Amino acid sequence: MDFSGFYAATLTPFNKDESINYEDVQNLVKFNCDSGLKGLYVGGSTAEAFLCSTEERIELLKATAEVASTSQATLIAHVGDISTRKSELLARAAADLPYDAISAVTPFYYPVGFDQLKQHYSDIIQAAGKPMIVYNFPAFSGSSLSGAQISELLNLDGVVALKQTSADLYQMEQLTRRNPDKTVFNGFDEILASGLVAGATGGIGSTYNIQAQRILNINAAIQAGDVALAKKLQREANKVIDTLVDAGVIPGLKYVLKLKGVLSSEVCRRPFNAVSDDSKSQLAQLVESGLC
Repeated sequence: MDFSGFYAATLTPFNKDESINYEDVQNLVKFNCDSGLKGLYVGGSTAEAFLCSTEERIELLKATAEVASTSQATLIAHVGDISTRKSELLARAAADLPYDAISAVTPFYYPVGFDQLKQHYSDIIQAAGKPMIVYNFPAFSGSSLSGAQISELLNLDGVVALKQTSADLYQMEQLTRRNPDKTVFNGFDEILASGLVAGATGGIGSTYNIQAQRILNINAAIQAGDVALAKKLQREANKVIDTLVDAGVIPGLKYVLKLKGVLSSEVCRRPFNAVSDDSKSQLAQLVESGLC
């Protein structure tokens, strides 16, 4: 299966009491499935996965798949956790659902040797019985892998792709050049155009929830060799991203989606901050101007 393309890293909507708002889950899934993107990346860090229990993460995977199954969206279930055992539980749950692939961030906080990391991924792949997208996110995982190590992960049995959330574009180019049979996704939305030039054949991003068409247009411009247009569109995307960063990316995304009528609430799980009044005003201006 060809996994190249663009996927929204979906959010988890909550009620005021921080319980999952499943009506909003349905609305968000439908909204993203109608956006023109290739599919959804479900249950990752954008979804506040590490603030949810294992049971809640499984229920979110089920609820998303139920709604998305009526569309043509390709579904990727993020099952990564600091614990291999928990990752296996999530992987087994994904195995019973209509997900096309699974993904898992490298274990974080505790130092893990590379041999143990390879075994961690192999165990999860075996538990799911589905293609794996490995996930390199050195800034948050605390694991700084070399290009050779990432290539080794890419060539484990069952691994088909990499989510490369790193600003190291030289490494991106090396990985795509040395692994031409694997899909490499750009993970940082703010450098999508550069990542595509470096060889990425798709992207997975949180801001795709509110600027999917611009993301697709950046790719179309790069494929057409229109560097000036790609630069213009990336700058527009980064204006949105700059405002989200100031607001807090996940709370800001939820607030924008509330303004757009997709979500009924912008609540995040503690300890995430609420969006300040100043940031709300700036985000509202972005929506009113049509930037998102």
